[in-house]
Order: sequence, then structure tokens, then C-alpha cells
Amino acid sequence: MFYDLNIPLPEAAGKAGGHVSSQEWAQIAQTVEQARVLGYSVVALNLTLQGKLAPEHLSVWNTTPEFKNAQLSWDRATGARVGGATRSVGRGKIRVLRRLTAVIGDATQGHSLASVDGAYDIVAVQPTNDAMLLAACNGTWDAVDIVALDMGQRWNFVAKQKVVTQALALGVSLEIMYQPALAGEKTRQQWVSNAAAVVRATRGRSVIWTSAARRALDLRAPYDIANLGEVLQLNGDLSKRALAANARAALMHAFTRSSTLRAVIAPKHSAADEPEGLAKKARMAR
Repeated sequence: MFYDLNIPLPEAAGKAGGHVSSQEWAQIAQTVEQARVLGYSVVALNLTLQGKLAPEHLSVWNTTPEFKNAQLSWDRATGARVGGATRSVGRGKIRVLRRLTAVIGDATQGHSLASVDGAYDIVAVQPTNDAMLLAACNGTWDAVDIVALDMGQRWNFVAKQKVVTQALALGVSLEIMYQPALAGEKTRQQWVSNAAAVVRATRGRSVIWTSAARRALDLRAPYDIANLGEVLQLNGDLSKRALAANARAALMHAFTRSSTLRAVIAPKHSAADEPEGLAKKARMAR
């Protein structure tokens, strides 16, 4: 079961007064359908937040059209969540989730992320400096499932192993987007440098591959991406896990975080809405 947890919404959607037009939704729907054809079972539509969270960043999902061969994790009329993020879908279908990525330059932006629970299935942060990278990795903000670094640009900080391993200990994943690897030569070189730094810092653990594909043509088949790991000295098994088991673990982290009170006391919910592993344990306990 393969996952692509980053199919971006238009950049304007994450700015003040953000909106997605019907033409833009149609292009996103084509990308989702192509992901299904290529063999992905779960994708996440990603809104990248520039600045402060506003009501339109929560209501943007109310304008979602009907997706062919897809099961949405939210009700199109109300925006309310429907089922667990890892809930299985029927054969030939694809599960579509909602993801928020907040570009964070100061700590106050991170603290506001707690208010998005229920409106997003996955929350990621993209730190822009050393201090925010540390905060993203050390648990300063509860509502973080993925640390997303800009793979196509030179960083003004270093992804140190001592910092990154704090995120891994908390169950937070690090993301490697492959779309910059398909761009021009300069961007590709920067991508190799950045992605290799992530692999070194994590030793290949808790890394997830995502596409960041804005068009259907930018998507690649899962095994093509797994082979891309060789460029980064990421062995085949670890590279494949970055598309499957690691991505599922990121969703489990998000489910646990949003469905429990600091992962200690869980409110009642139906077994059908639980991840498969939790549902199995519940049945065995009866």
C-alpha cells in the first residue's frame, strides 16, 4: 500500500483570502486520479500556509468537487472529518486526506496549529531557521506530524542529527519531496544536497517520500521513486518503506494525536473509524 502525502493546493489557497477555483480543483482531481492509476492507495492534498491561520484556510475544503474513484476523509458540504485517516477504501479506489503545512519563522505561528484539529488529517511544519527547526523537532508544538524542509532551496541552517533524532523519538517524520529532482540542473543539485542531508541525519529512519506534484505529469510510480533512493545511498528496503510503512506511521501519529488527549485518554469512537491495527487490538481485548 503506497502513500503520497503531498499533492499541493495552489499557492494562493494558503494566503490571506485563500481560494481554489473550479479549474484548479479540476487539475487537482486529475492528479489524484493519476496517483490512483500509478498504484497509490492514499494521497493528501496539501495547503501550505503563509502567515497566520484564518477561517478561509479551514473552509477551503467546503468547495471540493466530487473526485472520480476517490473516498474523501471529509464531508464536502460541512468540511467535517469522516472516518479515520488510515481507514481502508474499496478496491480500485483512492483515499484522499487533508494536510496543512505551515511555513514557520517564529514560535507564535507554531502554537496556533492546535486549533486545526478536525479540519486537517495531517499537520506539517516547514521551519525557516535553526530555532524553528529545533522547536519542530523537540516537541515544542504538539500538533506536528511531519517536518517538511524545502528540498529545492539552499537552507540557512543545518539539519543536525542531534536535533533531528529528537523528532524521530517523538514519532515525527521527515519528508523528502522529489518534485525538485525533476526540475532544472541547479535545483536538482540542491535537491541532492538537501535530501542527502536528511538521509544522513535520520539514517533513513522515519523518512517519507512525497511528490509535491502540481500536475499529473509530475507524478512518478512508487517503484521509480524507491529506486531514486540509490542516488542518496538509501537502500531499497528503506526507500520502499518511505513510501509505505513510514508514511502509514505518520498517519498513525496524526490519528493518535488528534483522537486522544495528549495520547493518554481517547474519546469514544467506532471501530470502523480506527486504523486497522487499533481495531484489531480492540477486538482481541473483548
